[in-house]
Amino acid sequence: MNDQDPELQAIRDAVSLYADGIHSGDIAMLREAFHPDAMMYGANSKAGAVTITPIEGLFDYVAAHEAPTVSGEPHECTVVDIRRSGDAALAEVAERSLYGVDYLNYLQLLKIEGTWRIVCKSFDAK
Repeated sequence: MNDQDPELQAIRDAVSLYADGIHSGDIAMLREAFHPDAMMYGANSKAGAVTITPIEGLFDYVAAHEAPTVSGEPHECTVVDIRRSGDAALAEVAERSLYGVDYLNYLQLLKIEGTWRIVCKSFDAK
């Protein structure tokens, strides 16, 4: 993606809302990052489990666990890549040490009414 793309920062801002919301356990921040009808799909390679849920499932999971800012877990999110075509984008985000698990996330975003929102999160947990 071209670093001069004026939409890049807006996409990064939406991804940052996700990362900061997860890190702090701030459900309101996560709600701002995601479209209300977003979905989450995931695979846990170790457990052989699959997750398919409306995004509320993520919010419930985060609310039920102690946030890394409280637990002291060395959680971090790193944007690996962002691709955009028109009003659609994909952000690949490596997430380390969240509730003892590392994730590779693919966040699909759409620009809806002028705002970039995550409409789908898919992940692999390791």
